Parts: sequence; C-alpha cells; structure tokens
Amino acid sequence: MKLKKVILVLCSFVFAFNVFAQTAESSENSDASLDFSSESIEFDSKKHYFVAAGGMLLTNIVIGSWNRFGPARASWAQVYWDDIKEPWNRKIKFDRDWYWTNFVLHPYQGGLYYLAARNSNLNWFESLIVSAAGSFMWEYFFETNSPSTNDLTYTPIGGFVTGEMVYRLGLEANAKGHKILGYVANPLRLYTDPILKRAPQGPSGLLQSFSLKTGFGLAFANTWLKEPYDNCSELFPAYGSVGLDVVYDDPYGHDSNTPYSQFELSMQGSAGLGSGEGADSTEEKIMYSINIFSNGMLLARNPDFGENRDTTVGLVLEYDFMWHSFMEFSSLAPGFAIKQRINTENGSFAWQTHLAGIIMGTADYYYLRRGIFPKPDYVSCDYGYTTGAEIVEKIAYNAHSGFVFDWTVHGYAMYKYKAQKQDCDDTGWEYFAFSQASVELPVSKKVSLGLSDDFYIKYADYDNVENVFSVFNAVNFYARFKLM
Repeated sequence: MKLKKVILVLCSFVFAFNVFAQTAESSENSDASLDFSSESIEFDSKKHYFVAAGGMLLTNIVIGSWNRFGPARASWAQVYWDDIKEPWNRKIKFDRDWYWTNFVLHPYQGGLYYLAARNSNLNWFESLIVSAAGSFMWEYFFETNSPSTNDLTYTPIGGFVTGEMVYRLGLEANAKGHKILGYVANPLRLYTDPILKRAPQGPSGLLQSFSLKTGFGLAFANTWLKEPYDNCSELFPAYGSVGLDVVYDDPYGHDSNTPYSQFELSMQGSAGLGSGEGADSTEEKIMYSINIFSNGMLLARNPDFGENRDTTVGLVLEYDFMWHSFMEFSSLAPGFAIKQRINTENGSFAWQTHLAGIIMGTADYYYLRRGIFPKPDYVSCDYGYTTGAEIVEKIAYNAHSGFVFDWTVHGYAMYKYKAQKQDCDDTGWEYFAFSQASVELPVSKKVSLGLSDDFYIKYADYDNVENVFSVFNAVNFYARFKLM
C-alpha cells in the first residue's frame, strides 16, 4: 500500500474522531457559536480526548506529507506499507540528524502534540502522554529510518517544556487582545478553535516581564591542543543579535503544585562574520548563534525565611540549547532549585541555585567541529549524546532607579558514552561552563541600554585522543525594549 492511501485513511480517521466528538458534545453545546470573543466564551471543563488525539494525528500527517511530497521530497519520508508493517522488528538507535532538527524542531513538534491536548482541556500529564504517543507514531510510522533514541526522549519531554510555555504565553496574548500573537504562539488553535467553538482556556495576567533586545558585538576564542596539532585562535569580528526574555509569574515566593506555573525563558539569535576556521567554507565565513535557556518550576513551596525575603524552593526542569559556530551543547535536566529575593529600600537583590541531573544532553566533538580531523566518508556528526549533571548559579540586583545587574552561570559535567554513533567519535568527560553577565541603565520607562559579556570555558577529557581546553568570550552592546 502506498503512503497516499495510508494518509487518506488517517485523514478519514481524524475526521471521524472530530465528527464523533462534536456529535457526543452537541447536546451540551447546542447554543455555542463560532464567535471567539471573550464575551461569548463560557468556561468549558469537559476534556475532549478525541479532539486531542485528532490534533496529534493531524500534526503528524501534515508534517509527514510536507516531508514526503514537498519541495525536498526527503528520502527518509518515502514510507510504504512494507516499511511500517512490522514495527516490533525495528531496532531503536541514536540518530545523526542536523543539530537544529534534533534539539529544537523535535521539541517543537512534540509541543504541537502537547498543544492539541492542552487546547482540549487535558491536564499537563495527559498532554505529555499525547506528546509521547505522537512521538512514538512518528518514529515508527512516518520515517524509514530506525526509531531514534534521542527523538523518543527529546520530543515528548521537550514538547512538554516548549508546549506548556507557549500555551501559557498564548493565553496571555489572547487575554490582552493580541489575537494574531495568540495564534502564532499556539498554532494548534487553527484546528481546535473551530471544532470546540472557543479559544483555549486558562490563567492569564501572570506575565511578569516580556522584553525584546537587539544589539551587536564581537567575540574571540582560543583552543589549546598538544602536538601534532596546533593551537587555534579565532576572532569573530562583528555580529548582530536579537533576543527575547520572558519571566512568567514571580520566581521568588512562588507556591504551586502545577508544573510550569512559573518559568523563565531566554532566547537569542546572532549572525555575523566568521573566524576563518571551521569544518567547511560556510563555517569559515559565517558566524551564527542560537541559544535557548529556560527553567520551569515543577513543584514549588514558599517557606518563610524572614521579613523582606521572598523564597521559592522546589523541583525544576532545565532545557538549555546552544548552537554556535564555535560550540554546541544541550541538556534536559530535572532537579532542585532555590530562589530568593531580598528587598531593600533602594531595590532588590536576588539569587538562585539549581542542581539537576541530565536525562540526556549533547556536547560538541571538537576534532570534527573545527575540522581538526577531516570529515570521514561515512555518515558522521560533530556532537555526541551525554548524561551527567548541571548547576545553575544566578545573582541579580534591580535598583528602583532602573539600574540592573545580572550574572548567570550554567555549569555542566557530561559523560559521552559509547555505542551511539560513528567510529571517529570518542568517549569521555566534558566539563564546561557558560557565563552571561550584564549591566543595564534606563533611558526611558520602556527602553534601557546594556553591556553584556558571554564567557565559555571547556575542558574535554577524551579517552583515545588528546584532550581539549577552550575558551570563548563575546562582548555585546544592546538596547532592551520592555514590551511588558
């Protein structure tokens, strides 16, 4: 059977799901209209499991069809009945996909499954199950490749992280009347809103800060190697950047049993001139950087440590991602966090400590990343899968005058284990830290100017080749626009 027939069957299945759901609920919602304005919405507490499952199926069908029939016509998407009829015989393996695909696009795809469920009134745990089911279906029935160990991890767990954050941001946008932004944050509304005849429901008015920053900078790096390899110095002479920083609900003094009822999210993208080094000509000419750092409270308590002190203690989940010309790493890490703010007459001083265990992470393999080893003829990639530990330390001072100082350090100890990819890779420990320090001065109520410094240091204790010691430093000048 060709995939076109399978897709037709699946589309019919989705349609049947929705018809059944609408029929079953018609007696309860007979007076509902297709008016999504806040005045016409009544609270709907019913869980719409069929709509959630249909949204998950539809997401896979749309993405799978695009990959199979779209401009790229990806070879791995040319799925026929013989490829999927015996899923129990398919061995799970690590894959070697593009870094961006594995650790941003897969969590985002998992987030789409999750949003279909959350929009349908399912709770976070039920939505996580839907995301895991969507990931399983994708790996076994929408690809000719072997099911991927890393995708089956990053898609549902990363989908929970990204899905819950954008779900709540979408609710905020909708509550403030930014309907287009609501759909951008939560595109599964294009499916669930017409079926359920309402917008997603949930808390709003909890957004503490939402700001955009843009600027420019320069960076340099140095790597020390033993003979017969030469030390490598690199200069990235100029780049521009744009970033988004979000704080949802107050990080300090938070008490909740609901996962991600409080989270912090920072994203930044940069592009500029390359250093002249790298594994290919593009890397030599162009510098690029995309980073995502986030943490969400899974369970939080607000102990009383005295007057003028606001404290949060609880369980946290970290999702970090760095994809830079010089370095790359990622982590999914649950753990423990304590956050405290000390209020004074002139402002507030805050600090945080997070200790987490990495479920799955990645770290770049320097010898392939920077072209020290020639790229082999067989399939290879310049990063390896890891496990280990993560620590986050943050101190900040916010003056009533608008002056801000912030310093956050992410430290990682990752072990790159065997039997995951290619022969030219190596096992061993990677110890590295990424530090971000900044100062800001206000020029108006909505705009401030800042100077920041990003510092990266790494020591890689490889098993079979010489170890690597690297440092990277970037200085950035930026303007921050406080959208809220």
